[in-house]
Amino acid sequence: MNSKLKKVLELLAVIAITIIVAMSSPFNPFMNNAFTEVQQQIQDIAHSVKDGYLAYVELDGHYGPVVYEFYGLGYLLTETHVVQFVMELVILFITVLFMYKTARLYTSELFAIATTAILSIFGWGALTHAGAEELMFFIMVLTGYHISRQLKSGFLSHHTYLLAIDLGLVFFLQPGYVWFWVALIIFFAVKFKMDGIDGKSYGSYFTSVLEGLATVGLPMGLYLWHFKNAGAFMKQVVDYNMSNIGTLKDGLHIIIASPWAIFVPVLIIVIIIKVLTDDKISDLYCWVGIIVFAIVVIALQGENLTSYLQLSKALYVVPLASAFSLIDKPLGLKAEDK
Repeated sequence: MNSKLKKVLELLAVIAITIIVAMSSPFNPFMNNAFTEVQQQIQDIAHSVKDGYLAYVELDGHYGPVVYEFYGLGYLLTETHVVQFVMELVILFITVLFMYKTARLYTSELFAIATTAILSIFGWGALTHAGAEELMFFIMVLTGYHISRQLKSGFLSHHTYLLAIDLGLVFFLQPGYVWFWVALIIFFAVKFKMDGIDGKSYGSYFTSVLEGLATVGLPMGLYLWHFKNAGAFMKQVVDYNMSNIGTLKDGLHIIIASPWAIFVPVLIIVIIIKVLTDDKISDLYCWVGIIVFAIVVIALQGENLTSYLQLSKALYVVPLASAFSLIDKPLGLKAEDK
């Protein structure tokens, strides 16, 4: 098949999945979908921020300014949710696109589309009704791509930089999750050192991390300084989320009791099969540890909302795509060459 035609078909598939997911959104003006209680609270605070009230000083709320400012921007042009729906469409498109791009590193185009569709469409409405977790899911998917690229190709400065940006965005969105990204930064620092990269490249790793953190931290710091609510942000968002730790048992019940959790043992089975066939699977070993640690971090979040489950689904792209890769070889298909 012509390469240009293939890219067009891939893009159309990503757009189709995006549209299907967006149909369940409460922002969708063509559907009668109700907001959840959490989403309504976010919208109320976002609208008040747009009206000039100071978040964390004059308003309650335990999410970071990334959440309230994102949804507040949608009210600048209209009191309806049309602009917010367009913004959500962009977020959903990028999310679906990078789920596909991550899956392509492990399986063929056909099964990468299948992986993306299964994880984003199944569980109708769960993602678009997830509140702040919808934005977290977006960041988690991007992080999954940055992880996979560096596990397969080694140190890539731009992916390290973007991984640090993800960390910064999470801190100003839902700080309780930030430990997952902190662990990733430390993990790659250790891994690249053990891989024996040269000193200049190793120094570039830490430079890229600092640049990524500064890219988010400086403008957000200026935002909090300008509105004189930095102290209130630290108390109502950072302190609250860091101290409001949930029960691990209850959190795991939400994630592990779900049928989606089957992809963890699936990944282990795939690893065993690939070991027996002498495939290179060092990146999959790393993914097992990454997924387990992420599930623990997600499970420890306070309130144990059912929407937390959506974040774990972002981690299952690699297990599902890797399972499909076992079918690729008999069919003469292959993953993306990198």
